[in-house]
Amino acid sequence: MVASQFAPAPHADLLRRVLDLPGRGMTRSLAESVLALDFPERDALRIDELNVKANEGAMTPEESAELEAYVNVGDLLAWWQSKARQTLQISA
Repeated sequence: MVASQFAPAPHADLLRRVLDLPGRGMTRSLAESVLALDFPERDALRIDELNVKANEGAMTPEESAELEAYVNVGDLLAWWQSKARQTLQISA
């Protein structure tokens, strides 16, 4: 089995650098707000739907691109929320 390595799309990598808030840090208020972020229910349902299609091998190229976008955003959100949790631990 060949292991795949996820590489974020260039726009996601750029956004990651912007959200890193270099030299400024993250305020407690911003950290709390970031932790409250999540996909709206409609999008969460769509992600589930696309994952089922992917597991069945029945995705169109458009659906594959759509799922990739969700994955990129989800990974970026997880990264930013990790930074937020770190901020809250430091400021506790």
